[in-house]
Amino acid sequence: MKSINLRLTRKMNEVFSIEPNDLGLNLFTNYFRKVTSYLKTAPFIVVIPLTILISLFLYLVFGRLLIKLVTILQYGY
Repeated sequence: MKSINLRLTRKMNEVFSIEPNDLGLNLFTNYFRKVTSYLKTAPFIVVIPLTILISLFLYLVFGRLLIKLVTILQYGY
């Protein structure tokens, strides 16, 4: 039991030693932090409507070809 707790403690220390994301330029890093903080607090407010709009747009553009492509990909993976 002690070995499990010791391994868990070591893994937790590894997680906390991860450095923050740095994209090189301060402009990109600040923008990335703002976007990710918003998506962490309210992901479904943005993600679900955006995916619905994208899928509707793709269906209107490609129609039945998109359905065939999705079916092939579904059975292929």
